[in-house]
Amino acid sequence: MKKKLVLVSLFVLPIVAYLFFASGVYNFANLPLVTEKVEDVSRYASQEYKVVQTAEVPLTLNNHITLVGYLGDGLMQNEGYTANLNLMIFKYFERYDDFQMVLFVNKGSEEVVEALKTELARIFDTSKMRFVVATKEQTATHFKSLDTGLSMMSDGGHPNVFLVDKALSLRSGHEDKKANAYGYDFTQAVEMGYLKDDIKILLAEYRLALKKNNNASPKIEQRRD
Repeated sequence: MKKKLVLVSLFVLPIVAYLFFASGVYNFANLPLVTEKVEDVSRYASQEYKVVQTAEVPLTLNNHITLVGYLGDGLMQNEGYTANLNLMIFKYFERYDDFQMVLFVNKGSEEVVEALKTELARIFDTSKMRFVVATKEQTATHFKSLDTGLSMMSDGGHPNVFLVDKALSLRSGHEDKKANAYGYDFTQAVEMGYLKDDIKILLAEYRLALKKNNNASPKIEQRRD
């Protein structure tokens, strides 16, 4: 009996462990694609609210990993409305060059936006935190391009933030755990945990693709005289 247990521990368990971690690597390297061709935000560039005029960086979703949120009047009513989003997500990923956050707010939110960014600037770089001051109709148009089937609230906002990849496709995981398969409720700390994991997956996916492309590139041999 002891010999059988030894054989199992030596041969079977390593194979089971390998299969477990191999499946984990596959899942880690691929985040489900939900919707393609999300509308870019470049058309709203003139409506972006800038606290401090710095070097101009075009407002676009293209070639960025972007969190898109629709705050409506929520920020005006409560400056702490985005606490989970800012402290659990933005602070963690703002150091990545290809990461950004774009938040739609209603007109009249400008002073609150300025106060929020000034306060958060004491903690981290807010240059990748972009605010678009839009009408409810404009916000609804962009929200509709996500093709989620969800409805916006009467104030032009929604409690979910959405993860859009560099090719303007909506991504989302944890369908078996989240309230819906499209976005992440930023008022719920547990869903911010799911979002944090999924951003890591998406970042790893792009890093892996870049590594594969570099390895596949033809090597230029040095000429020997």
